[in-house]
Amino acid sequence: MTYDFFIVAIGSSAGGLSPLKDISSIIPVKANAAFVLVPHLVANYKSNLDIILSKYTNTPIVRASHGLRLQSNTIYLLPENKIMTVKDGLFILRERRSNEIVNNAIDVFFSSLAIDAKEKAIGVVLSGCGQDGLSGVRQIAINRGLVMVQDPKTAEFPYMPNSIVKQEHPDYILSPKEIVRKIIDRIGISQVKEEKIKN
Repeated sequence: MTYDFFIVAIGSSAGGLSPLKDISSIIPVKANAAFVLVPHLVANYKSNLDIILSKYTNTPIVRASHGLRLQSNTIYLLPENKIMTVKDGLFILRERRSNEIVNNAIDVFFSSLAIDAKEKAIGVVLSGCGQDGLSGVRQIAINRGLVMVQDPKTAEFPYMPNSIVKQEHPDYILSPKEIVRKIIDRIGISQVKEEKIKN
């Protein structure tokens, strides 16, 4: 599929809430991009991440659903107990299988996005344990997309971003707010003001 906007996929795990708040707080309301959050969630516990992040942004936050079409100026959230891919601009969701003990939701989504969006894909990996995201960012890089990771020095759990820094040489290693500013440069928005956090 040919996209006329960018898709920014953001993977996170342990320690990811704080950087997600930072990023959400400065996402421009009218960005030429869709933002897809792929956090590691407890399988059988309803996540309130959409409610939490809505306090930090005026951009609509939507829980992804099967068959939903990606649109710009929207933040999408992976629901709990799901594995998600994208094809032809549509989300494809399935239940996470009981034998999928290791959570690789980031790798799965990033890899599908790399094929679907190619140079319009931006992969971001934040704080977390393990190596989820490593093979996914590799696919994004191969397909001419952009790869960013949270500076491990700023991450509560540096293992996920560190695995990429050591093995995949990401395009940028930045703090969460610097990541958003670099994304803004990439998608062509020249001026942006940090939004005030909602009360």
